Parts: sequence; structure tokens; C-alpha cells
Amino acid sequence: MTEDLPVTVALPAPLDTRVTAWVERDLGWQVVDPTGPLAPVLALADHASGALPWIAVTDGPPAGEQIRRHLTSGAVDVVGWPQDRLRIPLLAARIDQRRSSGAATSRLTVAGVAGGVGTSTVALAIGGLLAWSGAAVLVSGDAELVAMAGAGSAPGGHGEPTGGRTAPAAVPGVPGLSVVGEATDVAVAAWSGDVVVVDAGTVAGADTTLVVSRPDRGLRRAGTFDRPVVVVGEQPLSARDARRLLGTAPLAHLRTSARVARAGLVGRVPAALPGAWLRELRVGLARLGQWSP
Repeated sequence: MTEDLPVTVALPAPLDTRVTAWVERDLGWQVVDPTGPLAPVLALADHASGALPWIAVTDGPPAGEQIRRHLTSGAVDVVGWPQDRLRIPLLAARIDQRRSSGAATSRLTVAGVAGGVGTSTVALAIGGLLAWSGAAVLVSGDAELVAMAGAGSAPGGHGEPTGGRTAPAAVPGVPGLSVVGEATDVAVAAWSGDVVVVDAGTVAGADTTLVVSRPDRGLRRAGTFDRPVVVVGEQPLSARDARRLLGTAPLAHLRTSARVARAGLVGRVPAALPGAWLRELRVGLARLGQWSP
């Protein structure tokens, strides 16, 4: 059991008193003020606590609606008090391990050669593939990316709008995957999970992991970055012509479809993406080694 873990408790009375007494007495944790000199690494709360990882604690067994609301608001998990309290140190173990070992969260950056080429869809699909493999993943982008994942305010979306907020929001239907939009620097820096996937828009740089392009003249620009390229679409160039223009085989060549477009419109990326689309990207990621889902 981890001792001396600095945590903050943000729960209504009298639950806050009971939880505080238990974590200090039985777990040996330090309950601290989030604005004090010792920064907490975890919150036990009933709401998001900025960019801090948090475990939702309910008074008694949580109802289905409470679970849905807390998870879509970005909670690591939901624990009913007191019957499930022993799950709290288990959920905190990964966060504390990273704090003690200094292990860095892996970072994968996706950039597009132009706007509208599918960069956000690819970033979310990668996040989903890694989350389905058991990783805790944060995808960072803009408000549109958050809405595409169903965690924003787009039609068909779920949960509160997160564009402009620093608190990650869980993606419905994809356990382990969270998204954050707009003001992301604090959330990305504080993320205690395994991977951060950054949708860099059209800003490609030295830290770019892969580049997204349509099968058109944008492939010439994509080739100048000396990074693996994901091609999205079939027109105007065929797969053979796209490869010839790029000068090498793309990391993946993803066929667009009405299903891909519909998934984005109703806030169901990556959960509702076609299986063939995801399989092609999975094979490509396997070629990147450490990113193999």
C-alpha cells in the first residue's frame, strides 16, 4: 500500500470527513489543500478538479446515472463508499508509480499537411486502439475533436462541453480513453496515464510522429517531413499513384466512407469507426514498434 501520497478530498459533508479520516489513518496518505505548498497528485471528489486525476466517490453504491456522469466528466473510476473503498489504493497505484519512478508519459503527435484531411479522426482512432489494448490514453486537440468523440457539445454528443476547459473528459464507449480541448497544456502536463496523443492540426515539427494527408499533391509536402504518412481517401490519386508520389509506402491507407463521416457527426469517434478502417491503422501502428496496440 502506498504511503505519504498527497491527495485532496473534495466531497460534501459528512462524507468528506469520513473519507479523510480513512485515507489518513488506514492508507497513510496526506490530505492536502490543492493550493498549499505540497501539490496533490490525486483528488477524491464528486466533480472534476481542474487537470488533476480524480476518483469519484459516492455515498453508497453509485447509481447508473452517477457512473455515466462521472466517467464522462473525466473520473478515473467511480467508487461507492464505504463498500468499495479498498479499490481506491488500487486505482491510485499507477499514478503513484509514475510519481515515484519519474516515468514519462509517452507522447505521439499527429499533424496534417492541411486542414480537413482527417487529422483529428486519425488521432482519435489511434487513441482508441491504444486504449482498447489496455493503455490509459489522453487525446489532446481542439473543441471540434472533443465533439467528434462525443464529449463536447456537438449534436449527438454526450457530457459537458470541454472546449476551453483543462479537465479531461472520458470518451463514451471507449474505456481508458479521454479527450481534452483548447486550453490543453496544463492537462497534458498533469496526465498520469500511459500515452498522450496530440492532434497538432497543421503544425508539423521535430516532435511529429506521423503526418496525415489526402491522396493528392499534399503528399509531396508530407514527404518533406521525413515522417510516416497516413493517407486518408481514394481520390484523386489511386493507392499506386499515391505511393509513387510519396516515394514510399504509407504507414496506412484509410478508405473514407459514409460511416466515418457519420461517426464524426454524431460524436462517436472512435467507437463507431469501421472495423476495416481500424484494422488498417492497427497494422500501421505495429510498424512503429512502441506504438503497437
